[in-house]
Amino acid sequence: MDHRIISVGPNARVWIPDPARLVDAVLARSTGKKSSIHGESHWQRVAAAALALLPETPGADPALVFLFALFHDSMRFNDSFDPEHGPRAAVLGRELRGGTFELGDDEMDLLAFACEEHTNGGLSEDPTVGVCWDADRLNLWRVGFEPDPRFLSTRAARSEERIAWAYDLQQERFAWETLFQAFWPG
Repeated sequence: MDHRIISVGPNARVWIPDPARLVDAVLARSTGKKSSIHGESHWQRVAAAALALLPETPGADPALVFLFALFHDSMRFNDSFDPEHGPRAAVLGRELRGGTFELGDDEMDLLAFACEEHTNGGLSEDPTVGVCWDADRLNLWRVGFEPDPRFLSTRAARSEERIAWAYDLQQERFAWETLFQAFWPG
């Protein structure tokens, strides 16, 4: 399947010619893909949560959010204390840039920032970073923690209904192809 995914919005420069090839490249390099807590199924649920937040978050870049879901926990060494996994994920993103996907410099910097800082508990006014971090935090149910609205950046994620919805999301399984089609229909 030939996907030519280009971000929307002013000055956006993101191109993912073959999402399946990109996923395969991340999986080939990932140190944490098999984790039941932070592995590939979590990345897919982060992407699914982001899909719910994107329509309610104007200005968020779907392609960058997708890339965050794929990269953010890909370089974990373990499921406990690993404070450098986000920066390692950003390095992986920079290494794969130009091969399996294209980003402008500003977009790459934003993706790297989102990955590097996603575990530090911050909030973001940037809609793309906010959706990235909130999609990840809505998945805290998987480790027995209810997401706290005080630590969610977007209005879309802070609602009681969305937080309750995210609980049920933990039982869902997603295929990358299904997620590609949902991010970029048609």
